[in-house]
Amino acid sequence: MTKLIITTSLMLSLAIGLQAAPVEKLKVSIDNKLVTFTSAPIFKDSAWLVPLEDLCKQLDLKVEYPDGGEMAVICDKEDSELCVPLQFGEEAFSIDDVTYAKLESIAIPFGFEIYKASKSHIEIIRPEQLAPQFTLHNLDDIPKHLKDFRGKKTLLYIWGSW
Repeated sequence: MTKLIITTSLMLSLAIGLQAAPVEKLKVSIDNKLVTFTSAPIFKDSAWLVPLEDLCKQLDLKVEYPDGGEMAVICDKEDSELCVPLQFGEEAFSIDDVTYAKLESIAIPFGFEIYKASKSHIEIIRPEQLAPQFTLHNLDDIPKHLKDFRGKKTLLYIWGSW
């Protein structure tokens, strides 16, 4: 009887130890404004998937579902010529009448930049909010790119000899 209790206790400890750590709730912000979703984002295969229509609404994009329901098409509301197809199964899928897709598949084709502040906090920045990309050489003549300083406090000291 003692052997059975120890074995059961040991197996229970191993099972508890093998469980994955719970994933935190995802926070998405667009230009420092927190996005609210009607359905919770999903963490699958090491990537966050968000409700497609909720995010597109926040990004001023429209979603269409062509006949057949095998794909979704995202278009820019202002420039209807810019449209991106999302194939179901590869880039998007539906659960309980909610279509989920990867953030990258939605935002990047339309020029948004995605910055991962942490594992569970992602910031989406509109193209018009981004500083132009440039490269400057430091005092040791090593080129430094502005994008290398994303998320870090940076002082840009510019002077002229005029």
